[in-house]
Amino acid sequence: MNKIIDVTLGERKLLSSIKRRPPMYLGKTSLTNFSHMAGGYSYAMQVVGQTEQHNILPDGLNDYVAMKYLGHTKTAYDCYSLILQREPDEEKAFYIFFDILDEFLIEHGFKPIPVWDDERDKNRDFFTGEKLV
Repeated sequence: MNKIIDVTLGERKLLSSIKRRPPMYLGKTSLTNFSHMAGGYSYAMQVVGQTEQHNILPDGLNDYVAMKYLGHTKTAYDCYSLILQREPDEEKAFYIFFDILDEFLIEHGFKPIPVWDDERDKNRDFFTGEKLV
């Protein structure tokens, strides 16, 4: 398995925004819609050679979900499919995905994806949480 690399900073803000207002970015709160968006985003970053600078999801997440749900990593299913097999409701599955992503990040020593409240947090730096002058 590759070394686990945190979600990059700009993508943390994107994920936070999606987590807070999924329909605005995905059309509706849906894990399938999110998986399509994330796949397209990752592919676009590959095409322009920016995968190191723009990592939307950490390597190892699929294996983590497989271990969590199956007890092994030998599967052709990705994390989205595994979650949807357990929870077919797209909206619930979307939030389960973000809970698992946060769990994965914390377990590997990274911060979870925050829910950024534009009004509440308008005077704070997104990345550090520090108050702006």
